[in-house]
Amino acid sequence: MKKPELVLWGLVFTLLGAEIGLAVLRPWDSHVALSLSGSHTSPGTTTLVTPSAGGTCPDVVVRRIEQVQAIPRSAWIHASDGVNVRAAPSPSATRLTTLATGTQLTVQEEQSNPDGIWYRIRLGDGRDGWLLSRYTTNYPISVASTDSLKIWLPVGYQFQSVAPGRAQAHYGNGPQALLYLESGAKDQAPTETVVPAPLPRRSTWTARSTEQVLVGDLPATDRVFGVKLAGSGCPALVHEVRVTTTTHYYDLVFLLDESSSSVVAQLLDSATVQ
Repeated sequence: MKKPELVLWGLVFTLLGAEIGLAVLRPWDSHVALSLSGSHTSPGTTTLVTPSAGGTCPDVVVRRIEQVQAIPRSAWIHASDGVNVRAAPSPSATRLTTLATGTQLTVQEEQSNPDGIWYRIRLGDGRDGWLLSRYTTNYPISVASTDSLKIWLPVGYQFQSVAPGRAQAHYGNGPQALLYLESGAKDQAPTETVVPAPLPRRSTWTARSTEQVLVGDLPATDRVFGVKLAGSGCPALVHEVRVTTTTHYYDLVFLLDESSSSVVAQLLDSATVQ
């Protein structure tokens, strides 16, 4: 079965065939790395660490920490079609190669152009090449899969099946999930996304403004809510994304801290559905 690409942005989607199959144009905050559940990351690092109960809000799984943008530094390709590397920082420059999703690279230089920020990297054959920064993360990612979805999540997260058609992406054996997934036949889709058991009841959620989104050429909805987590009272963001194909629906619920909104777009850039 064809695997349509999931590509999300809450403001604008467009096709950039020269650079990537389905590409995202969005404001890109390259000064942000991920940390887990109250842990702390030193400036300039990109290592994800095990969640700790010692943080102010340990129930919030993924948060963002400002990073010093040192050169050289590591980055990882997150676009599901891979990214073209050019001989110069321009989409019309000669294509040198295409790097696959998950590829780690070292940023040697960055240059701001009207079409975005470009990174200069060193290829394995010794040549220098350029790629657009918006197709990279500055935290390591690895593939996580269910029977119906493949997505590249921060290193350490893997899916655990909790029921037929339902899975949760946890860090190791941590209690809190980053991503809740439910999928099934399109004609059996619930009217509203089912609230995962650990989250507070929907009546307590506060809607946040959002824009119409496209996920490739598939029907999709994206809603963002502010919540207070039970027990700790910590603020968090819930992103509900429903994707519908001709035969199936996919409900994805992300739980992040208040400043992690763009992380959802980065993760969905890497996803494919069956």
